[in-house]
Amino acid sequence: MSAELFYARAIIAYVHDRADRARREGFNERGASAIEWAIISAVVVVLALVVARVIQGVVEDNANKIEQGSNT
Repeated sequence: MSAELFYARAIIAYVHDRADRARREGFNERGASAIEWAIISAVVVVLALVVARVIQGVVEDNANKIEQGSNT
């Protein structure tokens, strides 16, 4: 497992745990505050960056394989 995927899973687990804890402690409000929206947005951005990095790595690996195949 790549480091990016490990960190993405860790972030998702952390956010899931925080939401469960908030529900258990009775913080079941209908709306999210500006801080909560900022945190949610940051998590989404980090996940998008992780996915982009993984895709970039796959594309670069395949491009190198194609390049090496054409040089033989």
